[in-house]
Amino acid sequence: MMKKIYFIWILSFLSAIFACKEFGNENKNSEKNGFGRTTVDSVIEEDTLKISDSVVLRYSSKLLWFPGLDNKKFLSEIYSGEEISDYSKNGLQVYIDKEKESVFDRTKNFRGLPDAKQQQQWSYISQMNVRMNRNNYVAVQYYSSQFLNENKVQYHYEEKVFDFKNQKKLQLSDVLVLSEETIRRILKLSLEKTTMMQQIKTYDREAYAALSAITFPVTRNFYFDDSNLYFHYNMNEISHNYDIGDIILTISWEDLNGYIKPDFARRMKIN
Repeated sequence: MMKKIYFIWILSFLSAIFACKEFGNENKNSEKNGFGRTTVDSVIEEDTLKISDSVVLRYSSKLLWFPGLDNKKFLSEIYSGEEISDYSKNGLQVYIDKEKESVFDRTKNFRGLPDAKQQQQWSYISQMNVRMNRNNYVAVQYYSSQFLNENKVQYHYEEKVFDFKNQKKLQLSDVLVLSEETIRRILKLSLEKTTMMQQIKTYDREAYAALSAITFPVTRNFYFDDSNLYFHYNMNEISHNYDIGDIILTISWEDLNGYIKPDFARRMKIN
């Protein structure tokens, strides 16, 4: 049986609340267009629909829109995984409207719907949010979640950084000069330092031993700011045998001194 640490869910929930407050300032920041900020707007759709006598579905979707950006190859990287061909604000709105109808139709046909006897609200959330917008880099978080009764709860994070100066998606190799094996060791050490890991070490030695023995994966979900490089792991991404929820590992630029690509360091003004 997979063990679960329920307080991690609480921490993740609180983190999401505070993150949303930060994300809400993205348009105000972009309007100043200082420090190499890219102009960013968004298309938002919120709706509810009665699916059955006992179930109401909440639909929430947000897509970022980049006015003036017309490089379709670059835009296809930003919206990868979405069937979007018109990247105008109106085109994004049309896409969201079609997606909403598709979600409603799928939910109406969900096989668990007849089992929902008590009044309840299900949800479908899909969001793009700006984490960082500086020096012509834009870090975007893609968040999706579904709640379709207590037995079907899913959420997923994806982190991407886009280089608007060179119009490409940034790779970790554009930031660091390190082998993957070295990055594994650094990330594993970062996990070891977390309060969560120290608590597991104290209260669940078996789980600690299992987590310490894994070959640590290097996630492609990374982003950064002026002070740190962050790696965001989804649930079960670190270990399939021990669920620690989603977790963000933080490594300071100071700790990576000597391993940062010179061009990147100059552009981000990292000493």
